[in-house]
Amino acid sequence: MKLSVYSILILFLLALTIGCAGSYHKTPMPDPASFNAHFGDMDTDGDDLVSQDEFNTFFKNPDPNVFKTIDMNGDGAIDHDEWHKFKEAHGLKHAE
Repeated sequence: MKLSVYSILILFLLALTIGCAGSYHKTPMPDPASFNAHFGDMDTDGDDLVSQDEFNTFFKNPDPNVFKTIDMNGDGAIDHDEWHKFKEAHGLKHAE
């Protein structure tokens, strides 16, 4: 029984890792859990977009690849949908 539980857990983690790496990331990225935040807290100017400057200020100068990874359409800003797709892809809950 114990072996079955461990086997299922290992398979789940493997599937999660392959799913994330294969479909979301183009480059290696630091631990996504450290980027769990409420969108509105990052969007300091209230334009419904998070610029690179807003992102860097909120997360204290993160690796620039993180912003590029989340900005899936490459327009230089993270919109609400992109932010939630990133969070969902990494199993991050809605930050209060």
